[in-house]
This record gives sequence, C-alpha cells and structure tokens, in this order.
Amino acid sequence: MQLKFAENNGLASNHASHDLLVLDEDASSLFHNQMQMFAHASNSDNAFVYLISEKQFLSVGNSTHIETLDFEALLQHILTLNSSFVILDKQINDIYTQDKPIVLALTSHENNSPLALIGSKLDHTNKPISKQTIEMLKLIASQFEIENRLRQKVIQTRELDERHMQISELNQDYICVKDINHHIVYANQAMLDTFPVKFRPMILGSTSFEYYEPEISAQMIDSDLQALKDGLYSKNQHMIFANGEEKILHVTKKAFSASDGNTYLMSVSRDVTEKEILINDLKRSNSDLDNFAYVASHDLRSPLNVIKRLVSWVAEDCADILPPDSKDNLELTLNRVARMEKLLVDLLSYSRIGKDYQESSKTNLRELVVELLSLLDLPMGFVVNCDNVDIHVPVVPFNVVMLNLVSNAIKHHDSGNAKIQIKAKVTKRASIISIEDNGPGIAEKNKERIFQLFETLKPRDEVEGSGMGLSVVKKIVEHYGGSIKVSDNLPRGTKFEINWPITNLARPILANVNK
Repeated sequence: MQLKFAENNGLASNHASHDLLVLDEDASSLFHNQMQMFAHASNSDNAFVYLISEKQFLSVGNSTHIETLDFEALLQHILTLNSSFVILDKQINDIYTQDKPIVLALTSHENNSPLALIGSKLDHTNKPISKQTIEMLKLIASQFEIENRLRQKVIQTRELDERHMQISELNQDYICVKDINHHIVYANQAMLDTFPVKFRPMILGSTSFEYYEPEISAQMIDSDLQALKDGLYSKNQHMIFANGEEKILHVTKKAFSASDGNTYLMSVSRDVTEKEILINDLKRSNSDLDNFAYVASHDLRSPLNVIKRLVSWVAEDCADILPPDSKDNLELTLNRVARMEKLLVDLLSYSRIGKDYQESSKTNLRELVVELLSLLDLPMGFVVNCDNVDIHVPVVPFNVVMLNLVSNAIKHHDSGNAKIQIKAKVTKRASIISIEDNGPGIAEKNKERIFQLFETLKPRDEVEGSGMGLSVVKKIVEHYGGSIKVSDNLPRGTKFEINWPITNLARPILANVNK
C-alpha cells in the first residue's frame, strides 16, 4: 500500500475539502504503519486517519470511497453516539454516498477534546465483523492513540523550543552556551554582534578567546572555570568586546548537564554600564554632601559663634554709652547671626536625610499629634482636631514631617478663628494623612515653589525661618517612597496630603547604593 496525502487544492468531496498535511518522516511512517494494520485487521483495501485539530487527513490503499467522506459530519455523529468505537453500516445524513460500512475509532481524548479518527471503509456489505476483529481494531486504535499523543507532545516540545529560541534571539543580553573546553556551541544574535562581521561565521565551535585582548580572555577563562567548579558565577566585569566596544557587564554563568550526558556552561551577560556609572556618580555626590555637612557643622559655625560672642560682649560692655540706634543695630546683628546659625543646622539636618531608614511601626496618630503640640507654642484660640486612628509609619521621620507642617500652619495663620484638621485613612498599601487649615492659603503659582530650598513666601523679617521646612518634609517623605501634594482647602486655607507607603520599593536598592 502507498501512503496518500491530500492534494494542495483539496480532494473532491460532497461536504468538505482537505488541505495538505505536512508530516515529518517519522510521523509519516507512524501513520502509515497504523493505517496498514487497521486496513488489514478490518479486511479492507483502505484505511484513513483524520487529525481533528489540524483538519487534515491521509490514507493508504484504495481511497476512492474515502474521498467522498465528510469527516466533520462523521466526527459529530460519533460524538452523539457517546462511543469511541462504532461501525456505521448504513447511509447516515449523506455522510457518505455509497452504501458501504465504515469502521471508526475516535482516539486521544485530551481535556474532553478528541484528537483524531482512524478508520476504514469496507468493500463487503453483508459479512459481519467478528468480535475478535473488533477487539483487534480497538487494540490498534489504542496503540494509535498512544503514538498520536506522543506526536502531539513532540510537536508541542518543538514549538516550545522555537519560542525559546526566538526569545533568546530577540533578547538584548549577550547569551552563549559553551562546552567544558570553552568552545561556543550556541550564541544569540546580540552575542554574535559583538564580533566584527568577518569573524561571526567562525564563532560557533571556537573558544573565541583569540578575538579578545589577553587580560579579557584570562578573565573569561577564570569565570568559566569558577562556574564549572562551583556551579554558578555571578559578578560585574569590565569588558572590551572583540569589536572594540567597552562596557560594564553583569555576568552570570551556570553549569548544567544536557540530555547527551555532557556538561555545558550557560552564560548570560547584561549591559549595566549606564546603571553602574549613575550609581558611582550618586556615591560621589553623597560623599560630596557628607563633606559639605562637615564644613557646615564645623568650619562655618565656628566663626559665627565668635561673631555672636563679640557682639554680645560689645552690647553688654557699652550698654550705658551706646545710642538707641546702635543698640538696635547690634540686636539686628545678633538676630541675623542666629538666623544664619539655624540655617546651617537645618542644612546639616537636610544633608543627613537619606543616610538610613527607620523601621515602620503602628502608631496612634492622635497621641503622636498631642505629643508634638507640647513642643509648639500654640496661640490662644487655636484649635487642632485629629483623627483617632492607628497608622503604620517610621515614628521619628514622621514626627519631623508633622512638626514642620503643623508649625507652618500655625506660623502663617492670619485670623483669630484658627483651625487645623488632621485626618488619616489606612489602605492595604499606605497610610494617607491630610493636614488642613483655614489660613490664607497658597497661590497656585507658589504651590511648587514652596518645596524648594530656602524659599519663603513672606520676608524673613515678618516670619522667621530658613525656608527649608517643606524641603525637609518632601525629602523625608520621598526617601520613604511616599509623596506629598498641596491643594486648596476651600473655602479658605491649605491642604497637604501625604501618601506614606507601608513598604518602600526603593529601600533595598538605595541601601545598596549607600554602602
């Protein structure tokens, strides 16, 4: 018998046309053998297989009668019979045009979905099929089911391998696989692109060490050997590629055993050049800020203390002889020195924000606010209301934030009917705290400006302050992964809203940067 495939343009049929089925050699051999056995056992000169998901069929032997079959109708009919093996011995709904019996086996149910039909169309019309023959046909169908399942798994595995290969080829990381002798057996396109064009066809099968500078090759060999010895290697490396490009790579190498029994090395290198440069710049900036903080706390404050003492001595020693204007000038000088000293203290505190983290804990907001108010000079008639709710925050930084916001509201209030309302709600991810007052409010154009360093909306002679309070607030909140925004508290006043997350995504990253 010869294995027949459907033609490209389909076979003649009353109800269906069938596209070309393309099978590899092993699958063709598999189906050929199964159909030959089925035809022989049913004493027929033909047999066929219909692959349901692919809507394809093939046959052996005399296919004249098979070409008239409507396989979809056959499938639907056999499903209504609720049986995996049937003998159709009469014409049913024009499924076939000639009155000849059909032996059908529905195979390979997977997730209640049939995968294939195997059957034959008999030439005899009267001779019954023996029970022994039926059992034999069922056995052949069962074997076909097993083989077809294996074929499906092979197809799925092949498709999965193709997807993995596509992922590897599209990946911008530099990926390669080596054997234990450092020969490259696979390299993705990104890896191949690191070599000059003329060398790329020669990379597979070579060690590629000859294309690198000696110290780079030695570094690669050492990391290969370490990965083969320990099973895993993962470090940053300075790399000069064969095409002359210079990068910082995070190199991960892992040894593994393949199905052929050999040990191989998977290498994945990620370009972290920009990241490492930014981290190093940030570390240098932090170091410069530390140096500035030292200067601010020692070198600048020392002469201020000297000026403060000298002016105080002059004011005391000459109190009886100085005219009122001179006394006012000395007082003004002391006032400016005190303001400068406070500015330096605030700058020092600001520079230290971000150096470390305090763990969050459950804190009662009302109790915390009551404690803060004891540190402030609350004017008569000033009312502060606060929700009695537990929030999850780091206590000390949160105290600094609240102290600045509440003292700002007190400092800038302009009426006798002063009121501050502090509210909070807790979500699954954050504590949201709002501080509302009925003061003069903040003009729209100043709502971003207030968070900048040294900014005050009123002259410092009217309202004492370094202009750093809200800058400190913003920096602390953002350091802990939160946010702060300001809006109008209609009909009059200002509303600050803080979103303080329970967990901070940036914390482990920044902790690593600050090492």
